[in-house]
Amino acid sequence: MLFKRHMPQKNRLIKKEGFNYCFLNDACKSCRAFCCIGDGYVFIDDEDIENLCEFLNISKEQFIKLYTRKINNKLALIDLVIKKEKRCVFLDDNYRCEVYKARPKQCKAFPFWESMKNMGVDQAKKLCRGVVKC
Repeated sequence: MLFKRHMPQKNRLIKKEGFNYCFLNDACKSCRAFCCIGDGYVFIDDEDIENLCEFLNISKEQFIKLYTRKINNKLALIDLVIKKEKRCVFLDDNYRCEVYKARPKQCKAFPFWESMKNMGVDQAKKLCRGVVKC
């Protein structure tokens, strides 16, 4: 018996309860990592660290030393400044995430962060170009 392989649908709208907008799942492919540039922090936990270490094939100690800093007693990824642009340490020159398959939970959840829950479409779209009206 042949089984059809489940493939993600292109241009599928993702809706999350409690949010006033949807997210176009293919938007990241054409975006220049707008969410990974500028001020902000990517906080990581032990599970994120473990996933990133496995993906990068380095020890936890190496990872923490090379890629993190402490912000209010929490670990966060460091930023780089390239061409006067502050960006995530894992953003490459083509504006693609080098660790996308192992990216932290905070990155996976964007643009559905609790801090964005009461935003309208126009306000959320300023932070994420994949935000659309449902």
